Amino acid sequence: MAYSKHLDKTEEELRELREVYVQNDVNRFIDGLEAGKIYKEEDIIRLINTVRNNDGLAQLEYNRLKRIKDEGFIEHFATNYNQRYNTSHLLMNKLRSSISRGLNFLEEFCEKKRRKGHSKKRRGVVKNSKMGKGEYCPSFWGLEHYIESVKVLYKEVEGYMDDLTKCIDLCIEMIEGVKYVRSHPEVADEIYNNSHKETVINHRATIKRFINLNADLENDILKKMEEWKEQKREMKELKALLYHKLDEAQWNDLCICEEVMAARRHGVTNKEQALWGDNTRQIMRVRVAYEHIDELEPEGQKGRIGGKFLYRLLVWSHILPNRGMEYWYEYFIEKYNAKGTLRPDKEGAIKMAKRKIAKMYLTEDSKEQTEFDQRIDNLVKKYMIEESDESYRVKGVVNF
Repeated sequence: MAYSKHLDKTEEELRELREVYVQNDVNRFIDGLEAGKIYKEEDIIRLINTVRNNDGLAQLEYNRLKRIKDEGFIEHFATNYNQRYNTSHLLMNKLRSSISRGLNFLEEFCEKKRRKGHSKKRRGVVKNSKMGKGEYCPSFWGLEHYIESVKVLYKEVEGYMDDLTKCIDLCIEMIEGVKYVRSHPEVADEIYNNSHKETVINHRATIKRFINLNADLENDILKKMEEWKEQKREMKELKALLYHKLDEAQWNDLCICEEVMAARRHGVTNKEQALWGDNTRQIMRVRVAYEHIDELEPEGQKGRIGGKFLYRLLVWSHILPNRGMEYWYEYFIEKYNAKGTLRPDKEGAIKMAKRKIAKMYLTEDSKEQTEFDQRIDNLVKKYMIEESDESYRVKGVVNF
């Protein structure tokens, strides 16, 4: 008789299948041989070969699924895999051959003859297989009383069941990972920011082109984000809702539009005007440097940024001569604290470092400052897109 092998692609069905595969019950196996009328040695050998082939495919699909996970399935905000399906449906599609063959294997251990009183309606293979959730009779004889090929078969089945369980465990781990991000807006926000930074760096040329063309850009998701901001709703919650709902093309479009529009809205503050005058290019360079300064692992003690590093940074910043260290330090703290994680030393430490540097040989001081400036320039170059050589207007600079 035929059994139904239909399986809904849901997390519940996946967990139920795992409960079956994790059993590895020798009594179910022996009773299943009887129910499936697997008596002849050629049938057993045929089944051994089938199980080995199935196991090889299960290992192959596990490796493919593992590769998807290792490539950043959870860590990437957008994915081409999830556009049409929920996570469970998607991952079960990735294992469709293993799941299908696993159900075929369970059917081998179903009763081949319909019992009296049973309806003609097809019964589910999982609930009726002796190796599944069907009723079974404990064996009076142990496996040691069977021929060698039966023992080999059981050993192969054990390995096969373990590999199928591994596949399902990996699926469940990824499903749980996606659910966790969607239920924790702060995690979704962190993933959004990291993915956004990477995407913008990879599309620097496109963003620069749109800025220089002064092109009109529209994006429905960006409009929705603006609406949430106007309503003073938590942006992290929107990011959690959008997590894994966009494909990569939609995500790239969102990031590009967001950066171009942000660049057009960027204005120079009164404090920046006082420190750098009309040098808007240096203002943008300074903004980038201060926000990402932690990447340089500034010298300091116990989570602090040392006075010497801050003095070198002050020199690199090229503030106007009529502006003192105190005014610059206030601006730096304001910008740095937006993203920084260390505690900068106080102004007194900077002044002490300045006095020590003043006692150095001029060539030694010049060499150290040049090397420091190069490190900061490289950091700025990594994150900042500059406009054409003819103009450094504020609207034409993308600040990361």
